[in-house]
Amino acid sequence: MLNWKEFDRSHKIFAWMTAIFVICLVIADLTGAMLFSFRLSFLKEPVLLSAGIIPFPVTFILTDLLNEFYGKEGARFVTWIGFGMCLLTATLLFVGGKLPVDAHTFIPKATFMVISNQYMGMFVASLVAYLIGQMLDIQVFHLFRAVTKHRFIWLRATGSTVVSQLFDSLIVSFIAFWGQMPFHDIMRLAMGNYSWKFIISVGITPLLYLGHILLKKLMPQQEALLEAIEPEYKG
Repeated sequence: MLNWKEFDRSHKIFAWMTAIFVICLVIADLTGAMLFSFRLSFLKEPVLLSAGIIPFPVTFILTDLLNEFYGKEGARFVTWIGFGMCLLTATLLFVGGKLPVDAHTFIPKATFMVISNQYMGMFVASLVAYLIGQMLDIQVFHLFRAVTKHRFIWLRATGSTVVSQLFDSLIVSFIAFWGQMPFHDIMRLAMGNYSWKFIISVGITPLLYLGHILLKKLMPQQEALLEAIEPEYKG
């Protein structure tokens, strides 16, 4: 039996980052079908966005930090865990919807099914977009990392997000809303989400630097360890 104390700090931090990543991903899927809009004086049409845009940017930061401190394999491992947990969530919601409802329930069956169906409606769209977007993000991040020789964290983080989230926003919008919304509105939703994801990714860059400084302080040996495991990591 393993002793908890045998797990070093890097393993514990990896567990925390994975847990936060999965929670934000599942919540983004659960709220993704809820649309909201607001007006800006310099735009002709209201800005149309998905509520999933609120938790989703947290996954940007975590993916970049996982890339930095755990390499491609670590980031891909968490990506597949996220995929599995979304699949598990869909399965449990489906099973929950088939259970016989007692008269004393605090959540009526109709209310539960609205939440369940909302998740299912986004399930295929979000998973396809998620896998393509995440794998692109990881690959582009490391391409920028090789070019910048470990400098300009903001460039590789923002650059990878710009590329990956364009595909993510287009794919999830068209799969989820095709046949339910006119083409114009789907494009407006996709590009609106993409534009705001870009703005948010730039806005949270200081948090990325803060996370980088904090993790480097907590795990001073991690970069050297990663260079030994993944030679291409070294700039």
